[in-house]
Amino acid sequence: MYQLTYFLRGIVGGMVLCFMGLGCGNTESLEQADVIMLTDLGEVHIQLYDATPIHKKNFLKLASSGFYDGMAFHRVIYDFMIQVGDPRTKTEYPVTDADAPDGPGYTLAAEIVDSLIHIPGQIGAARWPDEENPERRSSGSQFYIITGAPVAATTLDSNEVVYTGVKRGEFFQQYQTALDSGEFSGGFETYLKKQKFQDFHYPQTQRNTYYQEGGAPWLDFQYTIFGRVLKGMDIVQRIEVSPCDAANRPKAPIRILQMKIAIATTTTQN
Repeated sequence: MYQLTYFLRGIVGGMVLCFMGLGCGNTESLEQADVIMLTDLGEVHIQLYDATPIHKKNFLKLASSGFYDGMAFHRVIYDFMIQVGDPRTKTEYPVTDADAPDGPGYTLAAEIVDSLIHIPGQIGAARWPDEENPERRSSGSQFYIITGAPVAATTLDSNEVVYTGVKRGEFFQQYQTALDSGEFSGGFETYLKKQKFQDFHYPQTQRNTYYQEGGAPWLDFQYTIFGRVLKGMDIVQRIEVSPCDAANRPKAPIRILQMKIAIATTTTQN
């Protein structure tokens, strides 16, 4: 099962088309939505990011095929996120068959974009932890929607230090390759200067968004964020406060009834 491992290490977890007569709410929101997800509690309108084309194409494929229809949200954590996408939950809830596939049978290459951060409403792909999955490949189907909690400046400061270290590590691997091939000679710091390396810092706009809206910044730069909620965060928040058992499963299943390509997308997905 897929985990949001930075925060939950060790915890196992794993749209309807707007026809005449179907109340779909705000027209502007619908024109921008790629997918509309109808749940037991109401509609969630989803926009998928062009910056993550592998995940976007895959999500549209699964949504249009009915893959998600009938699935239950299998992990819900207040002030953090809600998660869905395990096909076993269509027929078994809670899931007990650990050997049955918990996805479509494949994973996706990571598409981690620095400008996409874990503020409320962001949609990310669940994945196996780094120890088993160093390439940080995403689950083929399981995804989470961030609800989030208040964020302090010290948390973002710590993230900047950690992510700068990660980026330095990536550059060090490039440096070693350049040394071995004879393309570069000299010290690592000299190499960094030549590559115009800079320590990572959140843009002030991102900091302000975290301060104003909250989120889950400890997941930043480790998971692929591939979409956001345009409308229906009230539905996400209703799911978030559902009574759950000790494994963070809603005691009563909350299901995706239908998830399909929105009308505005159908005209461009040929």
